[in-house]
Amino acid sequence: MIIKSTADLVKDELPIEQEAIVIPEDGGAVSGLVLVDIINGFCTVGAGNLAPTEPNTQITEMIKESERMARLFCEKKLPVMVFLDSHHPGKPENPYPPHCLVGTPESNLVPALEWLEKEPNVTIRRKDCFDGFLGSIQEDGSNVFVDWVAKNAITTIVVAGVCTDICVLDFVCSTLSARNLGFLKPLENVVVCSNACATFDVPLHASKTAKGAMAHPQELMHHVGLYMAKERGAVIASEVRFASNNNMGRLNV
Repeated sequence: MIIKSTADLVKDELPIEQEAIVIPEDGGAVSGLVLVDIINGFCTVGAGNLAPTEPNTQITEMIKESERMARLFCEKKLPVMVFLDSHHPGKPENPYPPHCLVGTPESNLVPALEWLEKEPNVTIRRKDCFDGFLGSIQEDGSNVFVDWVAKNAITTIVVAGVCTDICVLDFVCSTLSARNLGFLKPLENVVVCSNACATFDVPLHASKTAKGAMAHPQELMHHVGLYMAKERGAVIASEVRFASNNNMGRLNV
């Protein structure tokens, strides 16, 4: 008798249809890449209160796939938006402990992505909240992300980063709501690349020994985050690649 894990049982009950996304190189439409919080404080072992305490396969694969896509977008000189979680001392983000403070290595890109800081097609936005959409609002009411979409005439965004069920999901939900209300023209498609996203792991037994901690099984919550994004209207991608119109794959965006 095969005993399934809780994550596998949930996947059986809440299956996600994933698609292979092929972005045309010569179709005229513009695609943009959004990287969410791929920073030391969430991804580098021992880097802070919310960093992994030991090497984590899901996070390692997320960084590898995000770097691959980032290099593709930069080689093609396509727009890239990078969100960096950056908090001010004394301004808590409950229910989490202090993390990714402005000016510390925690709030900076992981070493594998530091090269993005010098790329001319990359826009970096430091945010002090979960949601990069809300974190893009300026004091004058303008929105850096909204302006980025409009300026570059982006019709499709591909989203990657951490955490699948928190900052990635919050940003995707806000973006889809804004698109549906006509605030993000000409944006049409929001694609979440599943293997370029990751979340953290707090097993149930570990949560019982830490005051205020909540259980957060990694594989389960990663799936839940993807499912909720799909439920809101995002496309969940098993892979993302570029091709000429003469070499299109299974899905064109």
